[in-house]
Amino acid sequence: MSNSGDLEIKNLTKLYILVILKSKSKVTGYYILKRLEKELGKTASPTYVYDFLKSLKNEGYIQDATNPKNKKKMGYQLTGKGNNFINKIFSRFNNLIEVAIQSKLKICAGCGVQLYDKYQTEIIEGKEMNFCCGHCLNAFKEQKPER
Repeated sequence: MSNSGDLEIKNLTKLYILVILKSKSKVTGYYILKRLEKELGKTASPTYVYDFLKSLKNEGYIQDATNPKNKKKMGYQLTGKGNNFINKIFSRFNNLIEVAIQSKLKICAGCGVQLYDKYQTEIIEGKEMNFCCGHCLNAFKEQKPER
């Protein structure tokens, strides 16, 4: 087994496979392929998906899920180690997403709420100001003494 740092998640397909593994108790490779196609609009190579699953299994992050009644393989399930690995990966991606979003956030000049999408922009005293709604815009204008 290699060090856990050797398994790198550098693309959306692998990240989404981890999302799928985390979201269900047992999944099959076929289920993953269908979800990738449906959710990402992307047809992934079965070899790519199964090679990644094999790498996850070799690292001890997933294990075969079996049917207790007949021991037939039913797909894959996360191990405790795999759950920890995915949580660490999600945390890293969350930090990247947060940084990307923070750079695009605006602040409502009326109430101070963070704004990401669908806000009003108004030029007041030569300065561009952002507002979450018309109410905040009007309240701000009423507060400001006219010059």
